[in-house]
Amino acid sequence: MRWFFIVALALMVTSPCLEANAESMDGWPTVVLPEVATRVRLSNTDVNRLVCEENIKDVVHSKEKGIEVKIAGRDAFIKFTALKKGDQVIYSEAPSEFHVVCGENVYTMVGLPQRVPTQTIRLSSGQKKRIEQNLSLFAGMPLEKKILTLVKQIFTGDIPESYLIRQHGRQLDLFQDLWLSAKREIVVEGEGLAVREYLVSLKAGSEAMRLAEGDFLRKELTTSPLAVALDEPLLEPGEIARLFIVERRTESNEPAWVRKESGHGP
Repeated sequence: MRWFFIVALALMVTSPCLEANAESMDGWPTVVLPEVATRVRLSNTDVNRLVCEENIKDVVHSKEKGIEVKIAGRDAFIKFTALKKGDQVIYSEAPSEFHVVCGENVYTMVGLPQRVPTQTIRLSSGQKKRIEQNLSLFAGMPLEKKILTLVKQIFTGDIPESYLIRQHGRQLDLFQDLWLSAKREIVVEGEGLAVREYLVSLKAGSEAMRLAEGDFLRKELTTSPLAVALDEPLLEPGEIARLFIVERRTESNEPAWVRKESGHGP
């Protein structure tokens, strides 16, 4: 029998948490897996930090590009050296490769220096350890509590490193008065759970609307739903609501737009 939980997020956390988390959802990866070349954004003005679960043994990079690296146990710090020409300071914008040896794994990153604040990149130990960590996080919990815990973590931005995050950027036109923007998918490997986060906004000319979680139980958005949650049921013009859909996760039950984006379907 299929059943659903409707989660009232307003009773769990406060709105300032939502505003703080929204500023960090920029689409750039902050977790890197071993043996997979990953493009990451780094600050070209401030010191960046790499964090690993074990001691970092080495960071191999092109020293001729003027990059300073310091290793301190489980952390490594990366600084792009600025050039001074007269009164002008020139900051690096050249992509640079970093090969980080941590524990028994090698992590390869292509760092894209940009004028942004300091960045922290976490080096994940891979799928097997992620699954073990996920299982330990939810050990002994009934399904209802797993769902509530998962949605709260994502809503507040307190997402464990062991979760797999896939960024999306597709706008969906499924409703007469609403736009849906697919933001990201968070997968809890080992638990068979996933959450898709959407941003909901009114189309031009639409008046304020009260949203209902059940309106989003559509096959275009989910095929195996366990819960639907909205952070703001009353949507005013110019505002954006966050929608969370929790479901049983398998590649075969992904919505068509996800399969097409990931290359799993037509």
